[in-house]
Amino acid sequence: MLESLEQALKWFQGDDSQVTVHRYKIEVPDVARLRRKLKLTQADFALKIGVPIATLRNWEQGRRYPTGPARVLLNVLARRPELVMEAIDAAQTVEAAE
Repeated sequence: MLESLEQALKWFQGDDSQVTVHRYKIEVPDVARLRRKLKLTQADFALKIGVPIATLRNWEQGRRYPTGPARVLLNVLARRPELVMEAIDAAQTVEAAE
């Protein structure tokens, strides 16, 4: 474990000779197509995924692209929409009850 910490410190200081860095590219799904597939309005979809409607419109019109957790969520939503929507609906139900 000490060796791993030493390697991490060297990497942080700019020495990446002993470190393997894995980078993953997560695709950006067609947000408008995904929303239409789910039969949701822009307002409803934005509310469900927790972003401002202006952000959703920018994604759909190609002015901006989802990043970080939003990109991951949209990818999972594109692959397993029923699972994600069930989880979102359950979370929103709990939130409304509080």
